[in-house]
Amino acid sequence: MKQSHRHSTIKIEKIGFYVSLLCAIHCIATPLLVTLLPYIGGHLLQNHTWELWFILGSVVLAGAILWGDYKKHQYRLPLTLLLASLSVKALEVLWLGEAFEFITGTLGGLLIALAYYFNWKYKAACTC
Repeated sequence: MKQSHRHSTIKIEKIGFYVSLLCAIHCIATPLLVTLLPYIGGHLLQNHTWELWFILGSVVLAGAILWGDYKKHQYRLPLTLLLASLSVKALEVLWLGEAFEFITGTLGGLLIALAYYFNWKYKAACTC
């Protein structure tokens, strides 16, 4: 049973990593697609409700996985990177505005992806 639980946790982590990476790709591609394909992509890609759900889902998934693994391996870097990602998004929302969304969104997604990467490294080295 323990092996089965570990296998399902690894699948969830992979999903979280790829969702974060997809977020970074979305933030890079949106300005390009909106510029090149305004009739096709404008409404969906600039829909802030969809974006907020996407961000919320990514953060909840990352937080649950990284917190659970932190309790096992006790390395803070993945959680710190997640917090940095949230801070970048808060900076955009509270002070910078949408003009910087390309930079803040990309940076935030990459920070979450890095959090997963380091978490995987720590889990591989952990004897827990």
